[in-house]
Amino acid sequence: MKMSKWSKIAVLGTLMGTCFTAGVYAQDVLQRVDAYLRNDFKVVVNGQEVKLANPPLIYNNSSYLPVKELGTYLGAVVNWKDSTKTIYLNSRVNPQQPAEGNETNYTEIVLQYPYPQYLDYLGGTYPVLVNMTDQTYYRLKDLDRMGVSTGGLRKAKEKYSEDIYVSEEELKKSWKETPQISYLINEPIVITGEQDPVKLKTIRAYVEGFRYYEINKVPYMTNPIIIDALPEENTYSYLLTENGHFYRTTLKLTQINGNNNKPDYVVGSSSKEDIQVTRVK
Repeated sequence: MKMSKWSKIAVLGTLMGTCFTAGVYAQDVLQRVDAYLRNDFKVVVNGQEVKLANPPLIYNNSSYLPVKELGTYLGAVVNWKDSTKTIYLNSRVNPQQPAEGNETNYTEIVLQYPYPQYLDYLGGTYPVLVNMTDQTYYRLKDLDRMGVSTGGLRKAKEKYSEDIYVSEEELKKSWKETPQISYLINEPIVITGEQDPVKLKTIRAYVEGFRYYEINKVPYMTNPIIIDALPEENTYSYLLTENGHFYRTTLKLTQINGNNNKPDYVVGSSSKEDIQVTRVK
C-alpha cells in the first residue's frame, strides 16, 4: 500500500528505546505513541542531499532519524531549518584547529572596515567578524565555528591584532553553500561564545554605558565591534573603536548575589590596548 505524505503510525516504546529517553525500559513496560513519517522532509549531509531508505519520524515535535543509516556520522552537528523543511548534518570541525603554515605564508592585512554580521550557513546562524579592505575577509575562528574547512586555503594575518582571516575569494573554493546574511537576529552588540542570558545582558549594558563619555571636557565616542568569550571563564576580548581608533580590552565578570539569590554579575575591564601601535617582536 502506498504510504501517504503524512502517514500516521503507532510505535512501541521498547522498539524505539534508543530514541526516546523518557520512561522505563523493561520487558513488561510498553509505551504506545503516535508519530508521523514525513516523506517530504529533506536530509542534507555536508551540503549533499541524501535519500534515506526510511523517512524521518516526527514524534512530539521532535525529528528522529534512522541511526543505522547515519551511523557513520556519529558526532556530527545537526541543524534544522524550518523554512525549507530541511535537516542538515554537518561533520564537526575542531574549533581549536590551528591555521596551517607559518607566519611567512600569510598575506598581511590591516583593520580598515571591520564589522560583525550574522550568516546563515548549512541550517545554522553564526556571528562572524568581517574586515573590508581591498576585498572581503572573514575571521578564521568564526569560520571554524561554522564548520568551514579552510585547509589548503591562503590565509591573511591582521598586522596589529594578529588575528587570522580568509578572503571571500579563497572561501568560494570551500563553501558547501554560499552563506546568506541573516535578518532574523538584530544585536547591536555582538558577543560570540557565550550563551548565558544574564551574562549577555550584563555585558551589553556595560558596553552601552560607555558609548559616550567625557574626560576633562574631552568627548569620547566608543563603537563596539565584537566581543569574544575567552577560554578562561567569565573573561572576554572586546574589540572597539574610540574616536576613530582601534582598541582592544579584556572584560571580566565577577559574580555577586542578585535578587532572590539568583546570580548576578558586575563587569570590570583592563586598560585599552591600542592595537594600531606597531608591536615589538
